Amino acid sequence: QRTVYIRVVFLKVGEIDTVKEKYFADVFVQARWREPALDHSQHFENSNLNDYWGPKISVQNVIDSKKKKVLKELNFTPNGEAFITEKRKISGHFSEKLELMDFPFDHQYLNLIITSELPATDLEFQEDKDELSTINVSCFVDVQEWSLCDYVSSVPYTESKVFSQKRNVNTKFPGISVGCCAVRRAGFFVWNVIVIMTLICVTSFATFAVSRKNTENRLGLSITLMLTAVTFRLTTNANLPKISYHTRLDKFILANMFFNWLVTAWHAVITRFDDDLQATIDIWAFLVFLIGYGLFLVVFVSLVLITYVLRNNELQSKLKIYEEKAEKLLGGHWKDSRSKEQVGITNRRRAGLSYATPGTASAVYPMDT
Repeated sequence: QRTVYIRVVFLKVGEIDTVKEKYFADVFVQARWREPALDHSQHFENSNLNDYWGPKISVQNVIDSKKKKVLKELNFTPNGEAFITEKRKISGHFSEKLELMDFPFDHQYLNLIITSELPATDLEFQEDKDELSTINVSCFVDVQEWSLCDYVSSVPYTESKVFSQKRNVNTKFPGISVGCCAVRRAGFFVWNVIVIMTLICVTSFATFAVSRKNTENRLGLSITLMLTAVTFRLTTNANLPKISYHTRLDKFILANMFFNWLVTAWHAVITRFDDDLQATIDIWAFLVFLIGYGLFLVVFVSLVLITYVLRNNELQSKLKIYEEKAEKLLGGHWKDSRSKEQVGITNRRRAGLSYATPGTASAVYPMDT
């Protein structure tokens, strides 16, 4: 069994499409493995590397991409150990199953699923321990809706492929998931959906100001508010894929619609009571609805804050692990140099100049030449 070391550089992350569950990216993929047959062969020509063993790598979740250019080169350690390095640049759309339970207060992992046609008995994937996988945060396109975290994580795994070249269906195949994390900016949905929906629902309390004797007016106002809530429900559906579960925003809207329905039902039921009793129970109903809706808002905001704190702690812990790994490979001053690189890239973009990711351009753009 051979070990293949994987390194991925996200040169550019484009638009993240929530409805179609895909994202656009320019990525640089590097695979490196030992080749004992070429030890101490410093004068070996790279053009003959195709005659030697290869991992037969493929990107499983790519939807469409430009023609991929693959280069192989031979490198040696100070001890003369030979490593074959395979480099490729992929530009296109990648599918990603989004977890939208906390939408719009969610974060998504944009993964690159790398697999091989060879079984797990022949090779295994591991994260490259000598070279760091990175991401160019400055070139993120969808910055108005998402915030991109400055770390890359890798998770090796094995899976069973039914349609494989092997006759044994239960054969395990290796794979590795390399990805970055994007946090959604929820401001648009907070101000344009949650706040507006809250105002619509609070307006239902104004129906209690109408005289109890004008039941048709109370019901007319309440039903109008319900229809308005239904319109907002359809608006949010246009921003989501057709999923079988409710998001946090769905639950909030449905709870507000149910509250409006309760108010509408109350205005219909109160006519069944005696006139002497209607005044007292109508005031108590108003207070119960007011307190109940206030508690609902408190619980909703508390759950959102708890989710934010837990998510932030999780991301900070992963970022800390990534920074420790970067300091081990690049030294203690890697943060300062990376900040200067990001500022330089930003200045080039503002000036309309071409740019390349420092540390990776020499490995990628010669392939285009």
